[in-house]
Amino acid sequence: MVTLPASSLLPLLAILVPAVGGLIVFTAKRWHRGAGIFGVGACAVATLAITLLMAHGASVATPMEAKLFQLVPPLWVALRVDAMGALFAVTIAAMFVLALVHAVGYLPDDRRQWCFHGYALASLGAMMGVALAANMITLLLFYELFSLLAYPLIVHERTPSAFRAGVKYLVYIFSGGALIFCGVVLVQGIAASTEFLPGGILQHVEPRGVTVATWWLLLAGFGVKAALMPLHGWVPDAHPAAPAPFSALLSGVMVAAGIFGILRFSLEIFGPTLLVQLGVLPWLAGIASVAVLAGAVLAVPEDDLKRRLAWSTISQMAYVTLALSLLHPTAFAGALVHITHHAFFKGGLFFCAGMMIALTGVRRISQMRGLGWRMPWMGATLTLLALAMTGMPPLSGFVGKWTIATGMVQASGFAHLAVLVIGSLLAALYLWPVIYRIWQQPEPGDPAHEPDKIEALPSGFYWMLIAVLTCGLITLVLGVAAGLPGFPLDLAQRAAESLLGPPAWK
Repeated sequence: MVTLPASSLLPLLAILVPAVGGLIVFTAKRWHRGAGIFGVGACAVATLAITLLMAHGASVATPMEAKLFQLVPPLWVALRVDAMGALFAVTIAAMFVLALVHAVGYLPDDRRQWCFHGYALASLGAMMGVALAANMITLLLFYELFSLLAYPLIVHERTPSAFRAGVKYLVYIFSGGALIFCGVVLVQGIAASTEFLPGGILQHVEPRGVTVATWWLLLAGFGVKAALMPLHGWVPDAHPAAPAPFSALLSGVMVAAGIFGILRFSLEIFGPTLLVQLGVLPWLAGIASVAVLAGAVLAVPEDDLKRRLAWSTISQMAYVTLALSLLHPTAFAGALVHITHHAFFKGGLFFCAGMMIALTGVRRISQMRGLGWRMPWMGATLTLLALAMTGMPPLSGFVGKWTIATGMVQASGFAHLAVLVIGSLLAALYLWPVIYRIWQQPEPGDPAHEPDKIEALPSGFYWMLIAVLTCGLITLVLGVAAGLPGFPLDLAQRAAESLLGPPAWK
């Protein structure tokens, strides 16, 4: 083992606190319920505080690196905090706090609730490892670990549809993991290293067939989790089958982990120069464009709200890979900030869906007339979050899309810009009916038309409402105050500058 400086303990603690907390929480069924909830909350909030400290260190260029242990020579499990990793870590930790708050109200079964919280905290620790990995070996280790931990959360409700979705998820994830493993072996064979390095450790390698094959293997492997078409098949089934708090995490940060992996290996293993030489960027742009447009088109006719939101996740996350294909710092900064902003407005929409399911049992948009009047705070927040996803100023969704679009214009990527604009218009097309429906007057047969058919407010209703309102507030603040130092846009710009050079605003 290596002796670590004090600052390097933070990334290690970010993994250990939730991981150990998750193991302890599995025994919480023997505790008083209030003590168990407090323990879960303390672990999640402590992890968030640690990530905020790391983000502050990244914003002032404080180095935080830690070699933990050696797997086999010369492979080390190592952690590193940089601007991109710190931003993603804060996003993950904040979303887990909100999801765990929502879960207190959504999962009233005390015995099974502790299993959910335990697996969720363990998943949080594994996802911290993904965000803070210093090399491909560490990334692969934690990436596979959180992928496995997600399975019991997807099938938590133990319905036939949940188990079918879980099996499909495992098939996709194991296949993707095998592709990533093969890609990492090839990287190690070519470069004798898997360390992440700005500019890429392969930047001086001659472009050859094996190098191109390595890039495609890694893209396909991470593309499974990132829901890049045609590797997206698990997403429309897993999101609706999972409990709403975990649906929010799947869409908000777990799909984003696949995107994060693509960003890491593209820019810090291959590097911008080699990517251009390999000629893969037009292919990446084409794949991303198909995902943006097809995901949005398939969302439009979907009547199940959670499935509609799942299709929209495929579309929204593809904006990031579309921006990456330009290798332009402004577009890349917009892509990074979009990951964070998307987590909160999409996660909040899944929280809203969970509230409606908990109160009325309604999942279909066609049956949601009047639910906005029945739950006005939820309805108003759902409206705000949906408008944010369409890119309405001054909400957070506008900030990411505007920054991406600005970079596209600066890079003369006008075809990319057309895809972005059409995707945003399609987002309005599949979200506006939801807004319109919940504010319609209810008709006979609708749950809101006959209040006696609506269950009394569950005891945890206000826990769910807190999560919903917090997502709405964050979405508003991240839009209005986007330019403040230390906010996601600032960290995203720092990351873009370190990986792609000074952007146009410098």
